[in-house]
Parts: sequence; structure tokens; C-alpha cells
Amino acid sequence: MRKSVQSFSSICRSLLLLLILLLCFVKDSQGFPDFKIDNIADKLKGEHSLEKRAVLWNFCSQKLVQITKPGSRGVNARGSRNSEFSNLTIISIDGGFIRIRGMANKLYLCFNKKGKLRTRFQPPKSLPHSCDFSQNLTGDGYHTFKLRDKPEWSIGFKKRGKKLPGFIRKPRFQIFELGIFSLTMWCELFSQCTPGNPRTGGDA
Repeated sequence: MRKSVQSFSSICRSLLLLLILLLCFVKDSQGFPDFKIDNIADKLKGEHSLEKRAVLWNFCSQKLVQITKPGSRGVNARGSRNSEFSNLTIISIDGGFIRIRGMANKLYLCFNKKGKLRTRFQPPKSLPHSCDFSQNLTGDGYHTFKLRDKPEWSIGFKKRGKKLPGFIRKPRFQIFELGIFSLTMWCELFSQCTPGNPRTGGDA
């Protein structure tokens, strides 16, 4: 009796494994684009760093996040699909956190001590984790980014693309939702650029 139960359990596990493999095969064969950073040509840099080239699409403004210049006015969600400032690098760091950096200017997206978004070439010594974020997947396939030391602060933008203070809380959760496309996928969808040589233009 015990051998029969063990045999049945083994068969169930085998069938479950085959089902998972079949689902993975079907998903890969369909090739539908989504907002996850899968199937990107990953670039390893350093022992604990993984870089992914991507664009961030804001649900509320219906445009791309762009990093344009240093300071408090250097970030918005008004980027057009061929703007060089919308091409970003998402860098994974120790502890499961990430940093978001502009490809055109090497500026990082950060919060200041008052909870407002700004851009910097590097985090200040007084706020060493002000550019570090956790990346969280929502139930509808979008992502939110919360500050490492203050998870109640999230990256968000208004309908016209203006940045929001991280501590703002509104019923419309979409202001904090961002879609992620790999830069390779984005270029293939719109034929606006090549991953190694993005076209310039768009909103600044």
C-alpha cells in the first residue's frame, strides 16, 4: 500500500513538472511583449551588479520617464518614444535593490531628504541609500519603485508627467505604476532606435 502511494505521488510530481515545462514552452513561443524585464541582453558588471537597458512607461501620464539634467528639475514622465533621455539603465545592487540611471548622462534617479525626486551623479554621503529602490510587481503586471530606507516613498508622476513627492497617497494608485520594456524590445516595436545607438529627440 505504501509503495502504491509513493508511486502515485511520484507520477503526480512528474506530470506537474511536464505541465510547467509545457506552459513555459507555450509562453516563449508566443513571444508577446510584456512589462517585465525578461529576455534582455543582461550585462554583468562587477561581482554583484546586473545592468538592464530599459524604458519606464508611466500609466498616469501615458508617456515615458526621462532623466534630462542634474537637479530637482531633471526628471519627468513626458518622454516621447524616440527621446534619448528616456533610455535608462536599471542596475541591481546588493540586498535585492536597484538603481535607475540615464544612459545619455549617467545621472541617477533619487529622493532628497524631503521626499522629492531629483537626479544626481551619485548619492550624497549624508544619504547613501537615497538612490536605492525596491522593485515591486503589482497584480496587473506593472511595477512600483519604493525607496530603500523609506518604503512608504514611491516614484510617481501626475497626468501631465510632473513628478510627485514620494509620500503622496491618493486613491488613484496608477500614479505610481510603471511599465518596463527592455530597450531592445522597445526599439523593435517602434523602429525608432537601435539598442547601441538610440536616436535623439523628443521632450527634454
